[in-house]
Amino acid sequence: MFWLDRLVEERIRDAQERGAFRNLPGEGRPLPPDDDLPSEAWAAHRLLKKHGLLPDWLQLRKEIYQERQIVRRAWEEYWQAVESGDPNDPAHRAILRRLAWRYRELARELNRKIDQHNVRCPSMAHELVRFPEDLIEREWKRRGVNPP
Repeated sequence: MFWLDRLVEERIRDAQERGAFRNLPGEGRPLPPDDDLPSEAWAAHRLLKKHGLLPDWLQLRKEIYQERQIVRRAWEEYWQAVESGDPNDPAHRAILRRLAWRYRELARELNRKIDQHNVRCPSMAHELVRFPEDLIEREWKRRGVNPP
C-alpha cells in the first residue's frame, strides 16, 4: 500500500498548492470519525472524493468512457448513412468517406488517451483495450464487399 499512500499525499499536496482546501465549510474543525477506515485515510479519501480530485489515470479513464460513446455514435452514424443512400451516387460516397475519416480520427484520439492511461495506471489489471481504428474497413471485408 506504500504507493497508494504516496499517491494520496501527492494529490493532497498538489491540491493544497492550488488552494483547493481554502475556505471549505468546517475549516479548522475536526472531521467526524469513520469506523471503516483509519482516521488519516478516511480524511484524505473524503477530501479527495469531495473535491473531485482523482489520480490522473482515473480521471483519464472517466474521459475515455465518455468518449467511447462518441466513437460508437460515429460508427452508428456511418452505417446509417450507408443504409440510407445510393452507393452509386458520388456525393453520397464522399459523405461516407468523410464519416469514415471522422470515425478513424475519433478512434485514434481515444486510443491516444487509452495509451496514456495504460502507461499511468498502477497495474496491468487496470489497463484498457484500444479501440479498433480500422473497424469500418474490417466490417466491409467481413461482408465481402468493397467500401463505396
